[in-house]
This record gives sequence, structure tokens and C-alpha cells, in this order.
Amino acid sequence: MAYRLGMKQILESRKQDTYDPKSLAICAQLLMVNPDIYTLWNYRKEVVLLELKADNDESEQLANFLENELKLTEQCLLANPKSYGSWHHRYWVLARHPNSNWQNEFDLCSKYLTMDERNFHCWDYRRLVLNKIGITLGDELKFSTNRININFSNYSSWHYRSTLQALTADCVQDELSLVKSALFTDPMDSSAWFYLRWLLSNSVVTHDHMRDLLDNLNQLLELEPECKWILVAKCWLLKNLQMDEGSYKTEQIASYSKLQEIDSMREGQYVDYLKLLQLD
Repeated sequence: MAYRLGMKQILESRKQDTYDPKSLAICAQLLMVNPDIYTLWNYRKEVVLLELKADNDESEQLANFLENELKLTEQCLLANPKSYGSWHHRYWVLARHPNSNWQNEFDLCSKYLTMDERNFHCWDYRRLVLNKIGITLGDELKFSTNRININFSNYSSWHYRSTLQALTADCVQDELSLVKSALFTDPMDSSAWFYLRWLLSNSVVTHDHMRDLLDNLNQLLELEPECKWILVAKCWLLKNLQMDEGSYKTEQIASYSKLQEIDSMREGQYVDYLKLLQLD
């Protein structure tokens, strides 16, 4: 009941050209309970825009008002570190703050990712903040590598890594070595396999790279013959190699046939792949 009354008062206040400080305070209380109500964050954005319009951008009063908004987002993130609305509102406010401390935001991201390295909301926020400060690509790749080495199952960090740099001939071998280390450590985890698929989609991965990787997968398959991810990755590789050399069709058929046995939920998909191979 109290929640509904609070929402009603805020919506009534929102109709006015000015805002009611009491409604703004109620809004903050509601968000600390549930920071995922976009209507409330939008209300606060409208209030911020009114303050910006009424005040000088350099005034101390405006800066203090915006600092209170940032403090609110911190409290909301403590309640839910994966709140889309809280992270978005924080960045939106900082973009309008006369004295934005982007380095502090970067340090905040590192803190949250230490607590939960899979918080993809924080990874996305970190990527936005990265554009605001003078950190080198090498330092950020080192941070990503560190997070991955702590937990190979950190899909968010693998994905973040793919957004940092364009894959080039100079770095492709290092990336393949990193992902192979993860695959041999825990072949059952899907995170590194998806990163491998991204690597294979790049033209800088040569056929020599793929043949070497195929040998590695065959070695791994001897250790883990029931691991579907190894067979799926083999099929990715064999398809690419087949296009140019035409000598891997039999191995593809054997891999898909084995997948039918160990991944029965997707049996129909593998049957379709086998039919396509037989048509070639």
C-alpha cells in the first residue's frame, strides 16, 4: 500500500513544471528498495534537467545536487549490483556533471568486478568509462587476462576482451594460446569455446592456425571423449578447412554422428547437418 501511494504521489508530481522535493525523497526511498523501476529513474532525470535549466553549470549547488544523485546510485547498486537503471543513471548524471571524476568511476568498476567478475553490467559500464580516461589498451588487456586467469568461466571478461581490440596477425597467436589454456583447463565450460568461435570468425586466423588447433582438439578429445564442445569446435574448424582442401568430410560426419549420441537434445540439428554434408 505504501509503495502504491508513493508511486501515485511521484506520478502526480511529474505532471507539474517544477518538482516537489518530498516526492523526490520518496522516489529515492522506493529506488533503494527496488532499483529496477525505469519510471522512477526517468522522473529523476527530468528533475536533473530542470536543475540544469535553472542553474549555472558551474555552480556549487548544482554540483552538490548531482553528487546526491551519484550517492543514490551507489546505494542502489549495493542493493542490486546488476541493476541496469542504476548503472545507466550514474553514467547519464556524470555526463552532465561539471566536475566528473571518471578515474573514480574506473576504480569503482574494478572494485565491483573484484566482488563479482561476471557482472556484465559493470563490464559494459567500464567500457564506457574507458573512453573517458587515458588508460592504455595494454593495461586493460592485462586486467582482462588477470580476470580470466582467476576464473576461466568468466564469459563477461571474454566478451569484453573481444571489444577491446581488432584481432591482428600480431596478436592472434597470443589470443589462441590464452583460449587453448582455458580449454585444456576446463573443456566442459562454454565460455572459452564461444570466444574461440569469435576468433575463428576472423580472417587473420590462418589455415595453419586451424590445423594446429585441430591437432590440439584431437588430443583433448582423447582425454574427454564425451565432451560435446570439443566436437562442436572440431566441426567449426573442419567446415572452414573443408572449403579449401576437401579432405575433412569423413571426419565431419564422424563428429556430427558422435554429437547425435552425446547431445541428444539437439539430435535433429545434427541430423540436418549430416544431410547437408551428404548433398555436397
